[in-house]
This record gives sequence, C-alpha cells and structure tokens, in this order.
Amino acid sequence: MVFCGSILTATPARGDESTCRPAELFVADDESPLFELQADVTIALAGAVVTGSTPADGVFWSNEPQQVTYESAREFHLCVVDEPTLHTVAEALRRQLNQEAVLTFAHLPEANAVMITVPNIDVAHFREAFVADSAAHHRLLGGSVTTDHTLILIADNDDLDLARRLVEAAGGRWSAATIAYGRREFVNSA
Repeated sequence: MVFCGSILTATPARGDESTCRPAELFVADDESPLFELQADVTIALAGAVVTGSTPADGVFWSNEPQQVTYESAREFHLCVVDEPTLHTVAEALRRQLNQEAVLTFAHLPEANAVMITVPNIDVAHFREAFVADSAAHHRLLGGSVTTDHTLILIADNDDLDLARRLVEAAGGRWSAATIAYGRREFVNSA
C-alpha cells in the first residue's frame, strides 16, 4: 500500500511561493538505490516540487489479500499548486511504481482529516497495536513510523478517538501528539 521520505531543497513551482501549498505523499519504497530519484522525477513531471522526504516503516491494511502488510515506505513533502495536481502526482506514482494505493495529505484549513505525529513509538509496538485493532484496519488503513520513532497517522476527523486509542495501545502519549488539519485522499486502482 502506501505511506511515507532524505531532505532535498527545492523552490516552489514557477518560482512563486504564493502558489506553494504544502502537502504530503506516502508511498511504499522498494528500497532500490534509485527509488527516491525516480519518484522525484515523476513528481516533478506531474507538476509538483519535492521539498524533502522521510524514510519510514509502514504498517498498512491491504484490501486485496485482506491482511496487514509491513513495508518500507517514504513520506514525500511537496509543494503543489492545488489539490487536482496532488491527485495527478499520486496517480502518476501509483502507476509507475505499481502501488495498490498512494496516500496524500494536503495541509488546508478546510479540513476533513488530520495528520497526527507522535514521538517515541517504535514500529514493532505500532504494528502489534494495529494488528490487534480491526477498526483501525478499515478506518485508518495504516500508519508510518520514521527512523527517529515518530508515528505518522492520517485520519478522518471522525476517527480521532480511534487514532488516540491506537496511539495509546502502541505505547505513545496522546498529550505529545501534534495535529495538522487538511484533506486526505487514497489514490488507488479501484
């Protein structure tokens, strides 16, 4: 499935910072040495700018085999002109990398979702908590843990209680969570 990103520096599209809308894109990483470069090129050709990325371990619910999967992932930090461009970027990556789905999160004030980041959670504890929570499989669909042990969850606004329960089951402190508002989209082949 998808989720998660080395820091690159870039300027906003068309050199105009007012057109830059920050967004995140999470995708499974095949761990090839050229993966990040190939993804960066695809993202640029689809109309966005990569401003950085973060490697992570992803734990996801996969609809095809109806099971929890664990894979290397990368979170790309993007600068996009608008949400349709973000969708186009995600679809281009999904097709190029033969992904089941790619998750996007656009930082916007008119929010239907939240990006929750929680420090000090290791991937083994998160995976254990996620596997044990069937509601999380179907509603949250997964999450990523960065190499510095920061959990990243993207959830619908209505799923904050579920996210809190999952964070606490994984050994995290909800009081340490940072929440950003925006819109999420799963770009998949369905």
